[in-house]
Amino acid sequence: MESAKEIAQYVFGHYPQLMNDVERRAHRHQSGAMKATLGRSDVQAQLEARTHHEFSTWLSNDPEVLSVTASGYDAFVERVAARIVNEHADQVFFNRCSECGGLARTPTARQCRFCGHDWHV
Repeated sequence: MESAKEIAQYVFGHYPQLMNDVERRAHRHQSGAMKATLGRSDVQAQLEARTHHEFSTWLSNDPEVLSVTASGYDAFVERVAARIVNEHADQVFFNRCSECGGLARTPTARQCRFCGHDWHV
């Protein structure tokens, strides 16, 4: 079975339209920091990214954005995904295999990545 991190990545990756404005800006901020520092997302990386000539424009000075990104990218993704599932449960579809129960790669996938079961019509 998949981990909480994998479920969070599924929700975060496939339902970005359910993010609020602060979360969108925070995601851009985190992406800029990670690109500028080769994958790091901690507060120190965010500070270092401010000196990068290209990605510094992606960063925010908004205290609310800085607050939600202070714990790094993984914690941010898990918090956003949890909020999305709690507030928009009726819009989030967990596409699970009918044979093994594994979570498919995408909400529209028709073949299980774990057992190979195919449910194409």
